[in-house]
Amino acid sequence: MSSFSFVLSEDFGDYEWEVEAKGWFSGATMILSGKRYQLNFYAPVRLGQQIEDELERGNIFFEPNLVVVKSVTGSNMEQAARQLAESDQVKFLVPD
Repeated sequence: MSSFSFVLSEDFGDYEWEVEAKGWFSGATMILSGKRYQLNFYAPVRLGQQIEDELERGNIFFEPNLVVVKSVTGSNMEQAARQLAESDQVKFLVPD
């Protein structure tokens, strides 16, 4: 794997419980081989709610760099980002 890092704000630990409760987070960055990717994490139930809300409004749902994890925690997000970085799936991400 090329150079990899996963970045959350320094104070993420202070509000991680809130992110986990909400079931989504869009403030995570993965850096791989010099490219930056803004990742958007959702828990399955929250994602379903978000999709349903958009469709009920007559909209579509689209989210670039969408990653679904069992629970939106710092460790789950980092593990998912690392898995993306180690797989061919990273080619489907949109860099910043």
